[in-house]
Amino acid sequence: MTANKPDFSPAMLSVLLRARAEFRVIDSGEPWRRTETVKAFKAETRRRADVTHMEFHMAWMGWLNCPVTRGRLWAVLGHCPTDYGVTLTHGGQDG
Repeated sequence: MTANKPDFSPAMLSVLLRARAEFRVIDSGEPWRRTETVKAFKAETRRRADVTHMEFHMAWMGWLNCPVTRGRLWAVLGHCPTDYGVTLTHGGQDG
């Protein structure tokens, strides 16, 4: 029996990015400023991961297949795939 590995798919990355943005809105205490808060979260995350606007947009939409870029974003979110013995592939994962 093998242990289940976390899902580091492009779709799951999109879900986590969007969830973190929503948490940022909630934590801000200013839900009426949702648009500005989400934009700030996106810009900060993109800069910390050192990815382009287009790469981040692709990740946000769940379309980012590039393993290197996905790895950078996962690491910024605090979930490095290699910590779980997972190697990202083009649109998927091994391990």
